[in-house]
Amino acid sequence: MSIRLTALLLTCTLALGAQKSAKPQTPPAAQHKLSEFKLGKSVIGSVSLDKLKGKAVVIEAWGVNCPPCIASLPHLQELSVKYKDKVCFIGAECQMSDKKSIEAVIKKAGVTYPIVSGLTKCPINFSAIPRVFVFDGSGKLTYDGYPRRPAVPRRNRGRGQRPSGHQEVSQVRSVR
Repeated sequence: MSIRLTALLLTCTLALGAQKSAKPQTPPAAQHKLSEFKLGKSVIGSVSLDKLKGKAVVIEAWGVNCPPCIASLPHLQELSVKYKDKVCFIGAECQMSDKKSIEAVIKKAGVTYPIVSGLTKCPINFSAIPRVFVFDGSGKLTYDGYPRRPAVPRRNRGRGQRPSGHQEVSQVRSVR
C-alpha cells in the first residue's frame, strides 16, 4: 500500500512541476504571418502581398452564395475608403464562383478594393465563411475569426459550434 501511495505522490509532484515549468501557450493566430498566405488570381483590382510591407492588411474569405458575406461587403468598402492610407482590404471569394458572378455581387455592393479568387495557401484551416484575417504592419496575424464576433480562442469553442448565418464547409473552398 505504501508503494502505491508513494508512486501516486511522485506522479502528482512531477505533474505539478512540469505544469509550473511549462511555457504559456501562444494563441494560434499569433504564430502566423502574412507571408504564409498566398492569394488566388485577381478578379477585380490587383494586389501583391509583397508590396504591403508596413501596412495593416485585412483579408476576408467570402462567397457569392453566402448572405452574411454579401451583407458585410458594403461595410468593408466603407472601412477601406476610411483607412485607405493605413489598411489594405482584400476580398478572397472562396466558393469557386466564376468571374461574372463575382463581378455582379461586387458591383451591387459598390466594392472597389481588390478581390481575388480564393487563397491558394492558407496555414489556417477554416470551415465557414465569412472569415477575417487581420495583420498588423509587421505582417503578424492579430485576428482570425468571424466578423462581428468577439475573438474566441479555438480551444475554447465547443466542437461543431458555428456562428449562426455562416456558410458551412461544403460551400467553402479555402485553398485553391
